Amino acid sequence: MKKKLFQLLFILLMGIFLSIPLPGWAQDEEEEEIIEEEVVAKQVVSLSELATLMQADESEIILSDLEIVIGDRDTDFKVDKIFYSVYEIYPKESRAKKIYFYNCVFNTGREAPIVFNGWTFSKLNLLTCEVNSPLTFENIKTVGNYPIHIENCSFAHTLEFKNEIFELNKLQIVNSVFRKNLIVSSTTNQLFLDHCHFDADIIQYKKEDEEMTHFQMSLNYRQFGNVEINNCSFNNNGISNLFSLDFSNSNIESLRMFNDSLQSFDLSWATVEKSLLIDSLFVSDYIGILNFDFPEKNTNIPWYNFGGEKLAVFYTEKSDLIIPYQAKTNKQLSVTLDYNDLISAYTKFNTLYHDRGDITSANASYVEIKTIETRRQAYIQEINPSRNNFINHKLNVFLSSFSDYATNPGKSLIQSLKILLGFTLLYMLSFSDWDGLNYNYYLLQYRLFAKYIIKDKSVAAIYKHTVNPHQDLMQTINEKYLKKGKDIPRSLRFFGRPLHFLGMLRFEMVPNLIRLYNFQPHAWKSLNTGQKFYSGIIITLIVLSFFIYVFVVKFINAFILSLNSFVVIGFGMLPERGLAMYLSIIEGIIGWFLLTIFTITLLSQVLQGAG
Repeated sequence: MKKKLFQLLFILLMGIFLSIPLPGWAQDEEEEEIIEEEVVAKQVVSLSELATLMQADESEIILSDLEIVIGDRDTDFKVDKIFYSVYEIYPKESRAKKIYFYNCVFNTGREAPIVFNGWTFSKLNLLTCEVNSPLTFENIKTVGNYPIHIENCSFAHTLEFKNEIFELNKLQIVNSVFRKNLIVSSTTNQLFLDHCHFDADIIQYKKEDEEMTHFQMSLNYRQFGNVEINNCSFNNNGISNLFSLDFSNSNIESLRMFNDSLQSFDLSWATVEKSLLIDSLFVSDYIGILNFDFPEKNTNIPWYNFGGEKLAVFYTEKSDLIIPYQAKTNKQLSVTLDYNDLISAYTKFNTLYHDRGDITSANASYVEIKTIETRRQAYIQEINPSRNNFINHKLNVFLSSFSDYATNPGKSLIQSLKILLGFTLLYMLSFSDWDGLNYNYYLLQYRLFAKYIIKDKSVAAIYKHTVNPHQDLMQTINEKYLKKGKDIPRSLRFFGRPLHFLGMLRFEMVPNLIRLYNFQPHAWKSLNTGQKFYSGIIITLIVLSFFIYVFVVKFINAFILSLNSFVVIGFGMLPERGLAMYLSIIEGIIGWFLLTIFTITLLSQVLQGAG
């Protein structure tokens, strides 16, 4: 009996214990409820329901956490076009609306494009929305100062603003992603894009016509006020017929682009009227600039944004496929009219830089012009050779490598120094009367050193016959002029002492130091193995030191000779004989030619800076 009561009591206590929720369990249950609420928070609405919500009689209409789909009753919105169908949503009244889309998903699909047609907005915001179908705002009207604002949104298909009746006041798109394209076919007063990313969906573009060129962002054939595109990136993922930006045939009052990365940029026949500012523009392929007009006094585009032979002339075939012309292949170089159009566009920018005083950009653009010109000269020489064209082509090739077509004096100076050093090495292999290090000198030094090694004589005994050729003159100067005191002006003694010291250093002190160090007082054959090893090391060090001494002296002498020949074509009798004499004459002619080019290059840069 007691056992049964104990069992019942145990079961009762366990039931009470299990019925009390622990703090951690309660928290987990609450989190699960919250997560479930977030998952099921989106309300699924059809297009007809969306239209009803948008036309509510309220001052501000907030559409939050909605998933828009095609419903059974949405056939009234379907409009059949020639080759496709769209779902158009019209307003029932013309009153301006303030509409906010927050965290909404448009899930009608690729085959069901949504068109908001004829709406009037005093405010329209799309924030943190995901659009998985083509979306078009057609013939919409904006009133007031609030812009159409799109932020943190993702567009899987085309987003288009199409307007043939009204003009948009302000359109702002910030931190949004476009998998297909953005088309603004509407006159717009202000267009602003910042931190937007255009990342092409390869699967979608495979369904497009491959025989025409597509753009990830198009603003062509329209009038715009201020356009600003900053910190945006365009990635076509290797699709050859997909370009980035299309401004062709547009008219823009003010255009600003900063820190943008793209593949191809079309400015053909476009006009910027008041202000054009571009910097940190990274274009990997082409910039179409045929008949592109910009304000001469308020255009600031450093050439490094356009440089690298990215400028091109875009020609469109009947299928709307753009063919870029850049004068790079022989086929392109053979078309003279296209070549002239391209050079004309380059020259237009070069003139702009000269007028603005931007010498760096002017020089860089000029170098690119001359590079293209040199390439065409090579092509002409190949198909129609002539002596005049050959000389002009080779001169251009030389000017390119020597001074960047007379725009870079620093480079020409470096090239001249290389030529100086080249002739210096040639002179080092020859004999010169300047340093006295000729063949006879090497034989004499070898004989004296070898005699000291093999004979049982001291250094002093071997070198006692060496004569100082200036000994008498040095002694006379020392006794009659340096020791006379008041008889000689102090300034004269001041200049005489260094001369006497140099003579003593070369002809007296150095031999005396050698004589003091008698490292092998006995003949080589009388030395034992240890002494020979020691003497061998000393001999090796002496020989290496002699080679270093000869190299330094020869280099200094040869460099001075090369500099003399290069700058002044020698003077009087050249200190070289034989082949080296003719080398110095050749170097003199080369030096005269190169120094002339250097002088012209330097003066042109100075005059440009002064202008």
